[in-house]
Amino acid sequence: MRFNFYRPDNPILADFIEGYYFLSGCEEGSGLRYYTFPNNYFIISVLENAQIDVTENKVICTSSSCPNFQSNLTCNYVAPLLVSYEGPVNELTIYFKPLGLHTFVPGLAEYNKAENFARFDPFPDFREAMTHIFHTPDRKEQIALLEQYWLSKSVFAVDPLLPAILSGMEQGKNVSEIAESLNISRQYLNRIFVRYLGKTPVEFRKIQRFRNAVKTRDGSRTLTELGLDSSFYDQSHFIRIFKSLTSLSPGVFFGKTGFQQENVWLHV
Repeated sequence: MRFNFYRPDNPILADFIEGYYFLSGCEEGSGLRYYTFPNNYFIISVLENAQIDVTENKVICTSSSCPNFQSNLTCNYVAPLLVSYEGPVNELTIYFKPLGLHTFVPGLAEYNKAENFARFDPFPDFREAMTHIFHTPDRKEQIALLEQYWLSKSVFAVDPLLPAILSGMEQGKNVSEIAESLNISRQYLNRIFVRYLGKTPVEFRKIQRFRNAVKTRDGSRTLTELGLDSSFYDQSHFIRIFKSLTSLSPGVFFGKTGFQQENVWLHV
């Protein structure tokens, strides 16, 4: 089974949200197992009548016969995670762009970034709104309700240093160059980066290069060309980073997962 990954219909939300997917009861989810690979998004996973249990490299979603609501936030896993569903679940997962969720939840940095899948309840009406979405049978209506909900929330300005730092990284500048251009110390840059983005600049850039390679893979270029175009130093560097983030070589990874979309899951 492959997920339908929905991009926001609303152009305003497209600036903040990469996309989202749904799993619905018995039709989907039961017996599903897949690997998900590191990314730089802030991910909200909302489940009804189910429980998430997290070990070092595995997430188990267990169906519950008792009424239950669970919402979790993760932004800092840097190795592949095996996600396993034991029984049918209702799930909604939203991928926010690196600074996207901060614009809706100004106290986001206070959540425990040292723990993957920290409990997340950002607004007084969050549980009620998500439950209503789960109980809406039509997918188009669910999407409309989801987008209406986030559009109803206030948008806050983030610290201007953060988009400036991300812009410098996208331009290929190293941390020292970015810090100097912003007239801040490298230590301060690293500290606010970890606080607001959940990982170090080195981890963020490594994942960014990996995701760029996945996004731009079109089958026409060799893996060597792809690695160089994605800002890896050489072929050995390309292979080493892929193995650290996926446990697979680039050739095996692309052979198993395909490369038709940026958000790739490896079903097992």
